[in-house]
Amino acid sequence: MAIFDDSNDERTETATPYRREEFRKQGTVAMSREVLSVLMMGAVAFAIYGSSHSLLKQFGELAHQYFGFFIKGEFEKTQLLEMRWGIFKSLLIMVFPIVATAMVAGIISSVAQVGFYITTEPLMPKWDRLNPINGFQRMFSGQGLIEVVKALIKIAIAGWVVWKFIKSEAPQVGALYQKNTLEIVTLTMTSCGKLMVSLLLFLAVIAGLDYAFQRFQLEKKMKMTRREAKEEFKLREGDPLIKSRIKSIQRKIASRRMMESVPKSTVIVTNPTHLAVALQYESGMQAPKVVAKGAGFVADKIKEIARANKIPIVENKPLARNMFKNIPIGQFIPRELYKAVAEVLSYVYKLRGIVRGAA
Repeated sequence: MAIFDDSNDERTETATPYRREEFRKQGTVAMSREVLSVLMMGAVAFAIYGSSHSLLKQFGELAHQYFGFFIKGEFEKTQLLEMRWGIFKSLLIMVFPIVATAMVAGIISSVAQVGFYITTEPLMPKWDRLNPINGFQRMFSGQGLIEVVKALIKIAIAGWVVWKFIKSEAPQVGALYQKNTLEIVTLTMTSCGKLMVSLLLFLAVIAGLDYAFQRFQLEKKMKMTRREAKEEFKLREGDPLIKSRIKSIQRKIASRRMMESVPKSTVIVTNPTHLAVALQYESGMQAPKVVAKGAGFVADKIKEIARANKIPIVENKPLARNMFKNIPIGQFIPRELYKAVAEVLSYVYKLRGIVRGAA
């Protein structure tokens, strides 16, 4: 009986960049609605606080203008329609900066959490979302219960903050009947500002924890099994066996071409036993060029071809080691090696002259 290894089905592998990008394209990102809510609430509170005097003044002028007109009772139907349109425009002018601030805060919150990325994938219709059974399953799933718990915690914290605030502000509220209208409005605005700041501080803590939890959940969701990681690697990078075979063939072709260049070389510089570097230099070349090099078996093969083609083999350990490590095949030697290579070539030319004289 075959024994199956279930370890490959466990999601233990960290998500690859390709998998992360796929999740991102589908709109599955670590985004906290709590962070979005807190930033929008904070932006609205800041906008109201910054424009409170202007809003009170505009609202006072609006009330004085239109309510006084109503008290007089001297208006017709057309005047009433114009007045309603005027009230709407005035309120729109008052509210628009606050709404615009909230929209900008929402955009900044989204970009800060997931970066600037637009995708229409979440808007595409999916029939499983219309299935009521799937809907009930989502409602009573682990994620649904977590959302319920978060909502209850928020309500409890908000209720506690409001209760503590009312308890601390109760003496001042009891003394409002002794104050004039402007003092009552000012105290009310100040108290609402304090309450808003207290709520935002507590909600900001919850938002930070929720964002960290969302990132943790996303990382857990994106994890892959070993089988998935291997399949993706094959898909993205190719089968390792095929790539290894291709590289092996490429190395053989490169080695064969290199060996074909050895008979054209001028001299072989050796280590003497481990390394061999073939240099070519002809009249008109800007400098000697490395046409072949190798170690071990390859070095022995280079020397064997050199002997068969009567190419001089010169021992120079430092020069052979330097060229083998630092000069790729097909490149000219650098200026700092001119002197050492010139001595080798001088010896080779002198040796050729002796051989020709003896002949």
